[in-house]
Amino acid sequence: MDTIKKEKGFLGNISIYFSASIVSTSIALFTLPIFTRYLSPADYGILALFTMFGLISSGLLSIGISRATYRYYFKYKQSPDLFKTLNSTNMLFLVVVYLFSFGGIFFLSEWFSEKIFNGIITGYLIQLAFLSGCLGYIFEYMTLLLSAQKRPIPYAFITISLSLFKVLLSLYFIFFHSLTYMALIYSSLITNSVMIFCLYILLRKTYHFKFSFSRLKESFLFSYPLLPRSIIGHVYESFDKIMLNKYTGLTSLGYYTFGARFADFLKLIKVAVDNVWGPFFLEKAHENNKKAKIAIVKKYFQLSFILVFIGLGIIFFSEEAIKLLTTKEFYFSMFVVPIYIYFYLFGIIGWIGFSQLMFAEKMIYLLVTSVVSIIINVILNILLIPSYGAIGAAIATAIAALGAGIATFINGQRVYPLPIKRKKILLLFSLLILFTIPIYLIFPLNIHFIFKICIKIILLFVFFLLGIKMKYISEKQVKKYYHKVIVSRQKLFGL
Repeated sequence: MDTIKKEKGFLGNISIYFSASIVSTSIALFTLPIFTRYLSPADYGILALFTMFGLISSGLLSIGISRATYRYYFKYKQSPDLFKTLNSTNMLFLVVVYLFSFGGIFFLSEWFSEKIFNGIITGYLIQLAFLSGCLGYIFEYMTLLLSAQKRPIPYAFITISLSLFKVLLSLYFIFFHSLTYMALIYSSLITNSVMIFCLYILLRKTYHFKFSFSRLKESFLFSYPLLPRSIIGHVYESFDKIMLNKYTGLTSLGYYTFGARFADFLKLIKVAVDNVWGPFFLEKAHENNKKAKIAIVKKYFQLSFILVFIGLGIIFFSEEAIKLLTTKEFYFSMFVVPIYIYFYLFGIIGWIGFSQLMFAEKMIYLLVTSVVSIIINVILNILLIPSYGAIGAAIATAIAALGAGIATFINGQRVYPLPIKRKKILLLFSLLILFTIPIYLIFPLNIHFIFKICIKIILLFVFFLLGIKMKYISEKQVKKYYHKVIVSRQKLFGL
């Protein structure tokens, strides 16, 4: 009976996170025709450099401390006062570090502008980028804690509100102040600030005014192995953009960024799944018995198939979506989207490995993963970007993710072995590649779009049937997921 209740709770929570992602994605999709008429590919290139600087600077200074808070939430679940001290200490550390660092960024912003970005983004934008990155990291920190508490309804409310208010504010700045990319920057800063305040209200019971050096040391010992990985990861994320800007210009960088942004819809869904997967894995791992390990593996394959299926669907219909929602100057991005989707899909291979390393508190192994990833990424970017531009950058990113995923999977199995059939993973991704190849043959075909859509639907349906036949997921589970999605929407919107 308890197992059935837990399964229902798992399905209910994941369906709410899914619904929130779908709504957020829909808001972004339906407003794309407006933004792509007021923003050019070059504008998206500037936004890419802006976001890159904010993420790198704030991410390095944070030393990955949000992951320590997330991990120790489960360890100190029975000692709430101890966790309050740890959480308050970590948050205060972040705020103090960011405040002091902003002073340095303020005085060095013009130097960053000239030396790193050749004046493409101004010193003022450098300052805003750092502020945006800091707010983004604090927002991520707090939503991660919200998901650890298994509070999908507040999480969904925050996620949807963020997307909606950001879009509305952006449109206000575009129509009433004639701004372009600055509209998105200002709206992001304002919306993140408001949502952080709302999150503090929701999470106020996890804070108190107490600082502990011992708790900070404990968090550092967990998260410091993430710092080299973070440095390498940020190099990984920025090198392709810098290369594209240097060799092919802002427009090509815009195609790449826009394609990546379109592929980010899968990232939103993956984050939604991860919000349920993370607590599920850590709770089952703490049971530390054979039955729990089998349950972890079974759930991993179910969720992996669902994510691969959704990713394949985005790949199939990226052509129609981009042509419907954008202008002609963005059409080239449809060749970038399918390749960039693989960046997230290959990450699924190492998804379970990351959880294994987190549970075993062996995050130092992620350094190996990062080194493998950056070496592959840099070499391939140097070889491919000068000749193939945005597509070359997407290929390099996807292949690097594959290398990182395999390395993480292997290391995860070393520290916390699970009964995973490697052939089953190989078969799933072989099917994915097999069904993706026809898409690049269909894209250039000069046939009626309805005929194209019919071919894609048939291919997607066949892939789904093969998934059931090969027992990645059962018909019974499909019906459960479908039912829970309907119920969760009713809960979410009060229908």
